[in-house]
Amino acid sequence: MDIKFSLIGLLITATLITLGSSCGKDKGSKPCSGGRYSFNATSQILPQKEVYNIGDTIVISSTIPITLLDLVSNQQINYSNNLGVGGNIGIGLIDSINKKFDFATDSFNILSSKGSFSFGLNKVVNIAYEESNTLFQFEIKLLPKKKGNYILGITDLGSQGIKNKDCTNAGFTMFINNSNKHFSILTNANIPGVTIDATRIATNYCFRVQ
Repeated sequence: MDIKFSLIGLLITATLITLGSSCGKDKGSKPCSGGRYSFNATSQILPQKEVYNIGDTIVISSTIPITLLDLVSNQQINYSNNLGVGGNIGIGLIDSINKKFDFATDSFNILSSKGSFSFGLNKVVNIAYEESNTLFQFEIKLLPKKKGNYILGITDLGSQGIKNKDCTNAGFTMFINNSNKHFSILTNANIPGVTIDATRIATNYCFRVQ
């Protein structure tokens, strides 16, 4: 499966981390080359605002049903009891003076509400969903510590497969479903080479902290 990374104008090129990816052989689950299933996933940023204050709480949340439509076979698949669903979140500072991006995870306190997270290369946030009887859920809270213009991106997700079943690995195409993603913040920065393409529209969100 090809994983698209739309974070911070391709500044971040993190490797997709999936919960339990290192233990696939232990569970008897061998992935197929290219992936077996293809699903959709959505997330949202709340409250939807262009401007936040230092100390505000910004929530990134995502809920995925256990039973999903496979876009390859057009069949409903029960994807429970898997080796874990996970991806990455990147946060960047939009530097309109120097016309560039900077890594900005350290500009926020990050708290986990549902699922778990860890920090990867350049402080990219590796995320893992928690599984209930009916849902996969993930939620973190960002508490801004520094003023600035920011962009965050959420990658597509992946899973190594259902436990004890071979060739059940999956990709989840991510879409941030906020109606306004404040891309004018990015375009007004006039950073060379940065465009608002379909990938960015699907997986990026801009905001200010004052």
